[in-house]
Amino acid sequence: MALVLFANTKGGSGKTTAALVLAGELVNHRAKVVLLEGDPNRPLMNWAQARNMPSLETSRSRVKSPAEACDLIEKSAVTDANGGRLAVVHDDDQEGVFDWIEGASSWAHFVIADPEGSPNEWLTDVASQADLVIIPFAPSALDAKQVSRTVQVLQRVSKRSGRPVNYRILLTRAGGVMTRDEREIRRSLVENGLALMKTTLRERPAYRGLFKLDSTMGELPDTAINGLESARRNAAEYVSEVLSILKAAADEQTRAA
Repeated sequence: MALVLFANTKGGSGKTTAALVLAGELVNHRAKVVLLEGDPNRPLMNWAQARNMPSLETSRSRVKSPAEACDLIEKSAVTDANGGRLAVVHDDDQEGVFDWIEGASSWAHFVIADPEGSPNEWLTDVASQADLVIIPFAPSALDAKQVSRTVQVLQRVSKRSGRPVNYRILLTRAGGVMTRDEREIRRSLVENGLALMKTTLRERPAYRGLFKLDSTMGELPDTAINGLESARRNAAEYVSEVLSILKAAADEQTRAA
């Protein structure tokens, strides 16, 4: 199981969209995925409810053990057309988040966590357990500065837990082609020693369509979205890079052991 956390201490970074694109693509490739939401604005829970998906709210489904959490997750999961399975858990309790993570990890191939867009205890708790933290940000100087603040939060998590936090910065909501500003922002981040993903999650109508049509990328109708094939190629590149990063981290842990 891999736990992937999407974190940015500023809202509007494309964090939830990036999480949903990753989850949908993994499910489309027959993975079992849990979307674990810590955002009180509930975008993922609202998305699931609009799809008439069974979903879990931890304050209502209190559990006494990870095994109980695993059982509830498995029962709530829905199967897509390709055989992948998806469960959505909104953690509005927070005190039992570790039980839910452990329970999810017993069932799922991937747990994808989406916290509130501000520094908080939920974010730092989950970051301490994450195999990968992805920091999405839009291509602006203001958002680039916020990335550094998020990295500082992760560095504090690493010091407290005694475990390095594996993170990558993901450029999101950028135009269809790389601009001079985007190129300069990328260069600045790399020169400052920050780990940046090669893939940019471009601004695409298909990504907005995930919430407009309450769909995954694989479910979007070909005739309803302009540039859908381009968006699917972009999403595939993004997911492939995430999987490569996770594999490299797992290989490194194996060598260290």
